[in-house]
Amino acid sequence: MTICVELYKGVVGIRSRLTQLVKKLAFLWPGVIGSRGKIRTLLVLLGIPVLIFCALLSVTRWAVVCDGDVLVVVSERQMAETAVKDYVSRLEKTAGMPVKIPEDAIKYRPIWRLAAAEDKQALQRCLADKLNYRYEACGIFIDDKKMVAVRDKSVGQEVLDKILNTYSQGDHLKAEFKQKVALKKVLVDINELMEADQAVEYIRYGRTDVKEYQVQEGDTLWDIAAAAEITVAQLIEANPGLSPKKMQIGQEIKISLPAPLVDVLSTYENIRQEEIAYPVREKIDHKLYWGEQKLVQEGRSGMREVVYQVTLENGQETGRKVVQQKTIKEPVPQIIVKGKKKLLAYRGEGRLAYPTSGTIVSPFGARWGSSHQGVDIAADYGTPVVAAEAGTIEWTGNKSGYGICVDISHDSGVMTRYAHLSSTAVQSGQRVERGQFIGRIGSTGNSTGPHLHFEVIINGIHKNPTLFI
Repeated sequence: MTICVELYKGVVGIRSRLTQLVKKLAFLWPGVIGSRGKIRTLLVLLGIPVLIFCALLSVTRWAVVCDGDVLVVVSERQMAETAVKDYVSRLEKTAGMPVKIPEDAIKYRPIWRLAAAEDKQALQRCLADKLNYRYEACGIFIDDKKMVAVRDKSVGQEVLDKILNTYSQGDHLKAEFKQKVALKKVLVDINELMEADQAVEYIRYGRTDVKEYQVQEGDTLWDIAAAAEITVAQLIEANPGLSPKKMQIGQEIKISLPAPLVDVLSTYENIRQEEIAYPVREKIDHKLYWGEQKLVQEGRSGMREVVYQVTLENGQETGRKVVQQKTIKEPVPQIIVKGKKKLLAYRGEGRLAYPTSGTIVSPFGARWGSSHQGVDIAADYGTPVVAAEAGTIEWTGNKSGYGICVDISHDSGVMTRYAHLSSTAVQSGQRVERGQFIGRIGSTGNSTGPHLHFEVIINGIHKNPTLFI
């Protein structure tokens, strides 16, 4: 109504000015415009275009344009702008998040149309179908790459805190991200948003690591799957065509395991008491033969308190270092005295030659409730036996319990004995050289099978032969 009144006043004003203009023309050109009737005619002719223009102006409408397409035509621009704002506000209220429309997505332009204009509800229905809008959310970025989007920054921080708390234990264990992690504003579609627990689960298990396993003897699909903590179905899915019947030793199998999108580093201090190993100190006793030794002082372990800084990655220990330690009890060293006296001074280091080919099957010392005075060397019947060192044959023949036996004197109170022989090749009083053949392996005397019983006797005392051969 207000627009019509204004238009009417405008038309009256234009008519008044035209009347004044015609009067001036009549004064200037009385021959052309000389009568009152002609003035009225001229006013009518000039007023018709003005009235037509005013009529057109009175039906001006506003086109609401979205992405280049006209959605609707409304009577007033202000009504259209209000409808758009109300629609966006309703979206924000429903989602509880800010809504962003691309700049210049909606434009308004005048249009002349005689048809009826659309109302606010029609415009909003069109907006629901055509308007391209996005929600302002919070993105969680890892090394500058967006991984997930959540409702807002507070939810984003909640997600990060939950992930860190998985690997932290109050003041005892502190956690931090290995990669660069940041919260930034992002524009997303509503279906891209995740709830906090969904985002935590995705970040913790959203990546897949593929490892290769080589099939070992006795492996089954169930064994391999159980060791990898996956199901047999998941194992077969990662290895199309894999079957228990076709699996072979040495075959490479892929194992797909869930892995985190971001790694969490955590550290804690571990205080523990540890045993300090006692040192072993050796001394030389020239009265003992080479290879002989005596324990002079028993060693005792010490004790220390150690503070370790332990580093974990995703809950798995990756390293530890000592940051502090103190000794609680000093260790007591073990002292051993070793002999350097040569068994036979004229033979280099005084070592004896191995008397036959074979392996020691019964050592020197306690055996079956008694003392075994030598070592038993297993060998086939008839295997040659040689002198362990040069010397003189003191005995050859049968000896109680030993069977056929050979004793060789090497001077300096050293004698070697070779027992359970099947035959001998030397005589008493004969001089033999180191490595000289003296007889053959047998099973005479108290014997359970073919072998050589070998003894080393020094000044009448039996010694462990393994110290000298």
